[in-house]
Order: sequence, then C-alpha cells, then structure tokens
Amino acid sequence: MPSKSTKASTAARRKGREPLEESTSDMEVETEGNRQLGEVPPQAVSNEVLDNRSLEEILGSISPPPPPAMTNEAGAPRLMITHIVNHNFKSYAGEQTLGPFHKCFSCIIGPNGSGKSNVIDSMLFVFGYRAQKIRSKKLSVLIHNSDEHTDIQSCSVEVHFQKIIDKEGDDYEVVPNSNFCVSRTAYRDNSSVYHINGKKKTFKDVGILLRSHGIDLDHNRFLILQGEVEQIAMMKPKGQTEHDEGMLEYLEDLIGSARLKGPIQTLCRRVEILNEQRAEKLNRVKMVEREKDALEADRNKAIEFLCLENKICKEKNSICQYYIYDLKKRINDIEMQKEKINKQTKDINEKSSKLADEMKTKNQALKEVEKKLSKITKFVEENKEKFTQLDLQDVKVRENLKHAKSKAKKLEKQLQKDKEKVEQLKKVPSSSEKAIREATSKKELLEKTKEKEEERLKQVMDSLKEETQGLQEEKESKEKELMELSKAVNEARSNMDVAQSELDIYLSRHNTAVAQVNQVKEALVAASATLKERKAAIKDIDIKLPRAEQELKEKEKELEKLRREESGAKNLVRNLRQKVEEAKSSLAQSRSRGKVLEALLQQKKSGNIRGLYGRLGDVGAIHEKYDVAISSCCGALDNIVVDTIDTAQQCVNFLKASGIGVATFIALDKMAVWEKKMEKIPTPENTPRLFDLVKVEDETVRPAFYFALRDTLVTNNLEDATRVAFQKDRRWRVVTLQGQIIEQSGTMTGGGDKVMKGRMGSSVVMDVSEEEVNKMESQLQKDSKRAVQYEEEKLQLEEAIRKLHQDVREMRNTLEKYTASIQGLSEQEIHLKKQVKELEANVIAAAPDKNKQKELEKVLTSYKKDYDCVAEKAGKLEREVKRLHNLIIEINNSKLKAQQDKLDQINKEIDEWMSAVTKAQVAMRTADRNLKKSEESVLRTEKEIEDNEKEIKDLTEELTTLEEKAAEVINDCRQAEEALPGVHKEHHNLLQEMKTIQDDEHALQKEALNIKLKMEQIDSHISAHRTKVKYWQKEVGK
Repeated sequence: MPSKSTKASTAARRKGREPLEESTSDMEVETEGNRQLGEVPPQAVSNEVLDNRSLEEILGSISPPPPPAMTNEAGAPRLMITHIVNHNFKSYAGEQTLGPFHKCFSCIIGPNGSGKSNVIDSMLFVFGYRAQKIRSKKLSVLIHNSDEHTDIQSCSVEVHFQKIIDKEGDDYEVVPNSNFCVSRTAYRDNSSVYHINGKKKTFKDVGILLRSHGIDLDHNRFLILQGEVEQIAMMKPKGQTEHDEGMLEYLEDLIGSARLKGPIQTLCRRVEILNEQRAEKLNRVKMVEREKDALEADRNKAIEFLCLENKICKEKNSICQYYIYDLKKRINDIEMQKEKINKQTKDINEKSSKLADEMKTKNQALKEVEKKLSKITKFVEENKEKFTQLDLQDVKVRENLKHAKSKAKKLEKQLQKDKEKVEQLKKVPSSSEKAIREATSKKELLEKTKEKEEERLKQVMDSLKEETQGLQEEKESKEKELMELSKAVNEARSNMDVAQSELDIYLSRHNTAVAQVNQVKEALVAASATLKERKAAIKDIDIKLPRAEQELKEKEKELEKLRREESGAKNLVRNLRQKVEEAKSSLAQSRSRGKVLEALLQQKKSGNIRGLYGRLGDVGAIHEKYDVAISSCCGALDNIVVDTIDTAQQCVNFLKASGIGVATFIALDKMAVWEKKMEKIPTPENTPRLFDLVKVEDETVRPAFYFALRDTLVTNNLEDATRVAFQKDRRWRVVTLQGQIIEQSGTMTGGGDKVMKGRMGSSVVMDVSEEEVNKMESQLQKDSKRAVQYEEEKLQLEEAIRKLHQDVREMRNTLEKYTASIQGLSEQEIHLKKQVKELEANVIAAAPDKNKQKELEKVLTSYKKDYDCVAEKAGKLEREVKRLHNLIIEINNSKLKAQQDKLDQINKEIDEWMSAVTKAQVAMRTADRNLKKSEESVLRTEKEIEDNEKEIKDLTEELTTLEEKAAEVINDCRQAEEALPGVHKEHHNLLQEMKTIQDDEHALQKEALNIKLKMEQIDSHISAHRTKVKYWQKEVGK
C-alpha cells in the first residue's frame, strides 16, 4: 500500500537496525533495514512519457500519506509503561522490578556498569530484536551468570502496560480493564517464546496487539538508541547525490513527503518545457500583432459589412423565431388536446378491457351452461327413452293384469253364485219341509178360522136370511161349486208351477252358458274395437311420422342453411365494419394530408399525373406493436412513391409551377437493384427484420420499403438491441419497440420524453370519398339488420325444431306403445274368440234335449191350459158369487161387509199357503239333482281362481317393479325438466348479456375509431407543424 511507503531512517541503517521479522528457527525476530511496506512511485519512467501525461494524471499517481499509527486527542486514552520485571536478565539476578514509571518522562541515572543500558536492552528483547542488536552474540548470553547464580536455564522480561487519561499536572486516570503484560523468555538452547498476560503467543500476535495500541514495531521511530541522536545531529542538510541521504531526506521520510519527490521533479521539467514553448508562442504573437495592425482598415470595412449582415440576419431570425414560437404554441395546444384524447382513449381501453374480461367470463359461463343444458337434455332424452320402454312393458303387463283381474272377478262371481247356489240347494229340503209344515199349520189354522168366520157369517146370514134367503141359497150353491173349482184351480196351479220349475231347472245350465257367451262376446267386441282403433292410430302415425321426420329434416337443413347465412352475414358485417373503419381512417388521413400530397393526388385523379402511388407510409401497413419503431427509424415514410423517374420529374415540375411546396420522391424503376436483397436473411437470434413485417397490397411498392428500411432489425428493449447490434462478423442497425435506434456506426438515438408514432397505420390507406364511406355505412346498417333478422329466424326455427322433435318423440313412443299393445290385444282377441268358441261349445253341450224340452213345455202348456180353463170357470163362478155377495152386501151392506171381507182374506191366505206348499215340494225334488252339479262347478272354479291369483300376483309384482323403475325415471326426468327452464333462462340471459356487451363493445369501437381519427388528424397537424418548425429552424441556422 502507498500509505506504508516510508523508508527506514538513515541512523537506523547505520546502526544495522531493520524492521522486525519473525524467525522460523529460534522464534527470534530480525530487522531488515532495506525492507519497506510500500514503494515510492517508480522513477525509471522516461521523461518523454512523464511529460506527455496530464497534470491530473501526475497528481493522481501520488500515493496518499500513510494513516497515523495513533492519534493523541485531548482527553483521549493513551498507552504507558507502568513497570518492567526482569528475571535473571543480564546483570539483573533473580526478579528485579524497574518502576513505576512517570506518565510522561522517566530518567534512569547511575554510574557506568550499573545496568542502565540493560533497561533499554530488556525492552528491545521483549520487542523482538535479535541478540546481536542487544549487544550479545546469541540469546543464551542474555541469561544472568555470576558466581552466586550459576547454571540458570532461562531469563525473561515482562513489560507491563496500561491505558490512562491525562489530567492536570501529574495526575491521571487509569482506564478500567486496560492493563496487559507482554513477556519474552529465552532458554539455553537459544530459543525463545512470547506470552501475553501469561498465555503463550507468537511474535505476530504480539506485533498485532502493540500495533493496535499505537506501537509500530515495523517503523520503530518511538525508540532512539545510544549514539543515534549524535548521528542525526551530524547529518548534512541535504544529500549530495540521488542515493545520498541528508537531514531533508530523513525528515521527509519521517513526515511521509518523500513520496512527492518524483512528481515534483516531473512537474519541474514540465514547467521548463512549457516556458520554452511560451517564449516561442510569444514571439509568434508579436509578429501576428504587427500583421494585424496593418490590416486594421480592411477589418473595419469587414466589420461594417458584417454588422449590416448581422442586422439582416437578426431581423430574419426574429421573423423565423416568431413563426417557430407560433408553431410551437399551436403544437402545445394540439398536444394538450391530444393528452385529453389520450385520457379518453385510456378510459375507453379500460372499459374495453373490462368488457373483454366480462365477455370472456360470460363465454366461459355460456359454455358451462350449454354443457349443463346438453347434459340435462341428454339425460331427459335417455330417461324418456327408458320410460318409453318401461311404459311399453307396463302396458303389456297391465293388459295381462286387467285380463287376469277381469277373469278373477268373473270366476269369483261365478264361484259366489255356485257357492250360494250350493248353500241354497242344501237349504232347500229343510226350508221346503219347514215351509210345508208352516204352510200346512197356517192352512189348518186358517181353515179353522174360516169355519168360525163362516159360522159367524152364517149366523149373520141367518139373521138376514129372510131378506136374502133366495140370494143366499143361490150364493151357497155357487160357493160349493166354487170350493170344488178352487181345489181344482190349486191343483192345476201346483202342477203348472212344478212344470215351470222343472223346465227352468232343465234350461238353467244352457241359459248360464248363453249368458257367459254373451259376456265374452261383449269383451271380444271391445277388444276388437280397441285393436281396430289402435291399428288405425298406428296407420295414421305411420303416415304422419315420416312427414314429421321429413319436415324435421327440412327444418334442420333450413336451420343449417340459416346458420351458414347468419355466420356469413356476421362475417360480412364484421369485414364491412372493418372496411368502414379503415375507410373513415383513410378519409380522415386524406383530410389531414399536407397540401403537397393532396395537390399531387388531385392531379392523379384528374389524370394529369399517372404512376403516382402516394405517400410511402400510406401504401403499406404494419401491426400497431411496431408503430413507434417504424415511425422512429424510417424517415422516408413521408416520401412519395412513383413508378418512374419521369413521373417524379413531372411532379417536381408541377410543384415548382404551382409553388405549393417541396417533396421527396421514390422512383420504383430505380429500386430494382434492391430486389435480390429483399429475400429473407439469417439474423442474430432470429430477430425479425422490420421490412419483413410490412404488409402491402401492391407488391410493386415493396422495393421502396426495402430502400427505406434496409436490414433494420426490431427488438423488444435496448438491452436486446445492444446484444444483437454488435456481432463479431457484422454490425446491424437495430430499433426497439420504444423507438431507440442503434446505427451501424455505433451511434444511439432515442430516450426522449416523447416518442414518434402514427406515421404508418395497421392497414393500407385507401383513397375513398365521403360519399363512398356513407354508402358503406348504409350497406353496413342493412347487413346488420339482415344479420339480426337471421338470428331471430334462427331462434324461431330452433323453437319449431324443438317442438317437432317433441312431436316425433311422442309419435314414436305412441307407435312403440301401440305396436307393443297390438300383440297383447291380438292375443286377447284370439283368446276371447277361442273362449267364445269354447263357451259356444259349452252352450251346444249344455243345450237341452228338444224332445224332453218339448215334452216339458207340452206338459207345462197342458197344465197351463187346464189351469186357465179351471181358473176361467172358477173366475166366472167367483164373479157370480161375488155378484151375489155384493148384491147381498148391498142389501145387508152394513152387517155382512166386514165379515165377508174377513172371510175373503182368509180364503186368499189359504190359497197362498197352498201354493207355497206346492212350490216347496217342487223345490225339494229339483234340489237334489242340482246340488251335485253345483258342487263340481265350485271345485272347478276354485282351481281356476287359484291359478289366476298366482298369475295376478306375479303380474302385480312385475307391475310394481316397473312402476318403481318408472317412478324413479319420472322423478329424475321431472327434476331435470324442472331444472331445464332455469338453465334455459340462464342461457337466454347470458345470450342477452353477451349481446348487450357486444353492443357496448361496438359502441366503444366506434368511439375508439372516432378518437383514433382525431388522434391521426392531431398527429398529422403536429407532424406538419414540426416540419414547418424544422424548416424555420433550418432557415434560422443558415
């Protein structure tokens, strides 16, 4: 380090003292007078090199002064030696303590040989000096040796230190815990060791400890030995030669200014050289002053001319400055408007971003809802299909169950009838006998009552006999005849009832079979009607279903066609909207064009100048991302592209003649040389070439863009640009997206507050008129209405298709249901027909014997004739008796009427009981015959009922299973259908919200387009004003 560049003192070198260094053999330290921790700046450098350096370089080469070992500030702690303890060291036998020492000054006085120098030697011994420097040949000589103390193996010296704070006078304050002790012990084998506070340490540790307290063992100016004061005092004032050292060199070495010797000499030589150069220049100046005085007159004329020129220039400059000030003021006003529009643009972009995020969220939600809707619809369709299958099975099972239950009811009814008939037949004998007994007893009682009443009547008649004797006698004779005829009538009636009962019993089986046949025929007619109705329905469905399916296909084709038309209409609207926006942008740009370009394009439209393409920035397009980059690096965007150099000359002539302004032209016939270089080339890190990002509609103008851009590359940031621009084999021209440019020469531009943009759009500028834009907007409105109409028709068609799907599904379900039931009904019809045949066979089998039936009918008829004949006679006689009786009653109405009524009632009751006896007798005779047949019928019916109940049980279980499955399917389907309207509503709401968002986006796009057009107009105005500012600044600079 330069801070340690001081030399050891001459006195120290003369005494052989050197800076300390730890020994590796005997742990001793030796000093080397020629070793330095720093060096003086080199002096071997040639004067020419030194003279060519600048003053700053020379002063900068001076090393800084070394830091002081310690500072002695007032009131700061400092180190002092309190005392020294010697153990058998030199002349000190045993342990001898030297001290205590004064805080500032201690003096040791004594005669020669008393050991004064040994005090200094003991300090040198502790501070690491070799034995030779302590006036001894080796370390073992330092051990005390006397007659009294022989064979001592070692000696040691302890130096005790402490830190103190000085006070007034000799008083001081000891810093607490600042005491420490450094000791060194030497042995007979010439080795030595160091201790710090009793702990064994190395000399390096001792040096670090003492240096930290301001004792520098390397530059030991704190210790001056015997004879050195005289040597210093005898030094010469200054060394005679470079390598000689005097008092000046010694003091400079002490204060550290020796490091300034070389720079001072260099600067002295520099001053001498500069003085020589100054004298030479001064002579030349004097000669030039004489020449200048001779040219004074011409100078005055020149000054007068320059003053006039300056005045003209000032006036011109004032005018230019006024124009510049005015233009800059306009630019500031326009930029303020631009900032406001930028804020509006920022707000619109934020709204658009929010709408885009919302649209994205709604699209995601719509996908989820459509997925959910599709899932629910599919689930409903699957469940309906399952339900249809279950319904078909249910219909079949229900038909079978219905048939089985109907059969069970018939069988139960038949069984009940048979059982009742059996019970009745079993009760007939006893009931008949009981009835006969009751009837006989009643008859006997009535006959006795009759006799009594007749006796009473007789008595009444006897009392009236005189009056009605003749009539009474006639009546009695008639009554006797009537009694005989009544017996005959009762007997005939009994015979007729018995015959009728026998005939009914004989025909009962046949009648029952006929009733069963009629009942089955009615069921057959109902089944046939149902079968016929369902066949007709199936036939109708077979006709309607293909039509519905065909209509559904046509509707679906129409829907697909409508969707394509709607998609095409929407794409057309989208493209047309983009074209309208581009047309508006082009129209706005055409309005904001400069006078020069507008005049030239007007000449092109009028046909005066052909081959004019337009402004270079307008005939191409680039993505908005690269707008700043191309606007910053391509200065030729405002140049005008023409086909040939002749067209360019024609344009120049027109501009000169009209005095509108000036323009720069690019002739395409001169651009053919660049066509070979337009092909894609390998670039560093595949960095895109700005030329390759430009889009053109007319490929003939592409060479003009290569002429303007060449192989300029575009990167994201300046770091990438720096890395790409400087390659080993080639340098590239690179522009960043922020408009910073690195040229091939290495120069860099950019980084200002404002960036250049808007000189090239994202689409090729079209040359359109305001009328064409209005037509395009009108066409856009028509196409938008047509797209909305397509969407409405699509929704209506989708609803119709949904209804058709439902109708087709219902017809298919009905068809499958009826088709499945047809088989059951057909089997039922066949079964009923077979049953009818069987029952008709039973009717035939149960048909009565015609002869016997005729015989029974003949007997019944004969009995009936007999009964009718006898009854007629009895009736006539009864009427006669009644006439006579009435006549007698009329005669004796008050007396005989009541008695006669009683008698008539008794006769009537007697006749009824006689008929009951007859019927009971007939029933008893027929009951035995029918009881056996009825019991056989009951057994047969019970077996059929048992089989039918088993079948009903199986069918019921199957029906329950089907109903459970169907209920589960219906429940799932109902839940899905209940959720379906909500999902449809959610879907419709999402579509409405998305439509609202799209309308908002379109409105924002329209507003953004208007703002963009305003911005383009403002940018064009700013560009024109800046161009004018540059022109006037250029005029100012002339």
